[in-house]
Amino acid sequence: MTSEKDIESWNERADRFGEAWRSEVGRPNFVALWELYAAEPDVVISDTLPPIQGFRGFEQMRQSIYPGLKRILVRRTGPIAVKYLVAGSVVVVSYPFHLSYGFANGTGLEIEARISEVWEKRAGRYVIVHEHPSTVYAHPPAGQSNSSGAA
Repeated sequence: MTSEKDIESWNERADRFGEAWRSEVGRPNFVALWELYAAEPDVVISDTLPPIQGFRGFEQMRQSIYPGLKRILVRRTGPIAVKYLVAGSVVVVSYPFHLSYGFANGTGLEIEARISEVWEKRAGRYVIVHEHPSTVYAHPPAGQSNSSGAA
């Protein structure tokens, strides 16, 4: 069972994650993100934008993420779910969040999503070793409707 103190601690991590990604200058705060992600290249980082296959390691992500990005805002929008595994050395968390992207060409995206993160205790502290978002699209795929069919 996860205590309220544990939940609060993971809420704080999730909020630090959002703050580290937030930027009005086109690049997230990589110094802050460096503290959250494992440095080893075995980390798998997926994103809501291409490349859909994600990144292998923090350094690859840092070098190539978001060409043309002008701003990014990331905000947790709901409660966090926490599951401890392997005697607490691995923790899986998930929570809903909102992303707002603005690009140099004047386009932008507003995305509601849920993120799942796997944190592993390495060198005495928890770091992200895997993450992937699940995007909630505002419009159904072509040929489908939002209607349930009920009259």
